[in-house]
Amino acid sequence: MRIVSNLFKDDIKISIFDYDLKYVIKFEFNRLEQTYKVDKFEYRNLPELEKKINNHFLENIKKRFHKMSIDLKLLN
Repeated sequence: MRIVSNLFKDDIKISIFDYDLKYVIKFEFNRLEQTYKVDKFEYRNLPELEKKINNHFLENIKKRFHKMSIDLKLLN
């Protein structure tokens, strides 16, 4: 697995990895992370994938991070 892109959007670090025939997209915020795997063949190239990580998608990621942080607090 090798890293092919690093982005920062709204305090979220986004790393994209090339892994066999997939892209692995990792979102990191504070102590939390979310990881998604997508087929490389679904996108013509890496910039097309990066374009799909738009504001609407990021809003859902942020909501999920918020829910994850609440869950984490319940463990304490």
